[in-house]
Amino acid sequence: MVIAVRISLMLLCALLWGSEAAAQGPVPSPRDSTVLVLEGKRIAVEYGRPSRQGRRIIGEFVPYNKIWRTGANLSTTFETEADLLLGDIEIPRGIYSLYTLPSPAQWKLIINKQSGQWGTTYNSDLDFARTTLQVKTIPETVEQLTIDLARTGRDAGTLTIAWENTSLSVPLRILDDPFVASPRDSVRIALNGSMLSIQYGRPFRRGRAIMGKVVPYNEVWRTGANEATSFVTEADLMVGETIVPRGSYSLYSLPSQRQWRLIINKETGQQGTQYDRALDLARIPLRKESLKSPAEQFTISFDRTGKNSCVLRLEWEFTSLSVPVRLLAETDLPTQGRSQK
Repeated sequence: MVIAVRISLMLLCALLWGSEAAAQGPVPSPRDSTVLVLEGKRIAVEYGRPSRQGRRIIGEFVPYNKIWRTGANLSTTFETEADLLLGDIEIPRGIYSLYTLPSPAQWKLIINKQSGQWGTTYNSDLDFARTTLQVKTIPETVEQLTIDLARTGRDAGTLTIAWENTSLSVPLRILDDPFVASPRDSVRIALNGSMLSIQYGRPFRRGRAIMGKVVPYNEVWRTGANEATSFVTEADLMVGETIVPRGSYSLYSLPSQRQWRLIINKETGQQGTQYDRALDLARIPLRKESLKSPAEQFTISFDRTGKNSCVLRLEWEFTSLSVPVRLLAETDLPTQGRSQK
């Protein structure tokens, strides 16, 4: 009797669950995935698949000039076991979220370093890169958002996003050399036999907004990437209107919309984010100019202006910053510091 009652209760629960599921209908945006294996390395996208349901999608349900989660519900996840060239940007192996920025003229694919969040939880400060998508109008109507990874060669493929009558695509391939996000570089110049040298990390723009975003205003910036930017001079210098004795320093900067300052700091060898203002030697105004074409990679250079002088220049995105540098002359010293003749 007890067994019969239990079986009846189980059947009742099953019937109730079945009727509730039928009432709810199909999942509106089911989770799906696409996988591509290139040279033994897995590349995958996992995303929510909303349906058109008679709506106008591009420009309305997916509005122009606003970040779109490129799916539904949880953020769209992009995972690669290989370093990739995606469009014109290099992506290191890892897990990311995909967003898009639609516009009538051009779409951008956004690779964001955050993952696992709800799709509308977007933080532009965590953008790793942005690249342009090829936009094409297709005759057939795609009812349900579809993301596809397809092979085009031994080490290459295409990522395609299609919905309604719009197809968006970007080529990808495995990088031949290991990815280096901000390679270390150096620049040197000799002024009358005395060497000046700078070593620094060179981050790339990668389609991102740099000034005011990646490099925020009114916050000290490491002026490079990774380790602190090092500055070594074998001679006493005038940098702008400031005396800088021979020695080793770190360079930082303080950006703002109107006036940048170059910070010469006496600490050396530290990570670039480890900044101690108490060790500042000087803060020197920089001349700011606009570049006609963007500098893709952050660049520091010395432009010679004479045997004893040069211009120190910093360039990234559309911003050029400069300050004159020359060997210290005796006339630059305070009266009490000059040699007696």
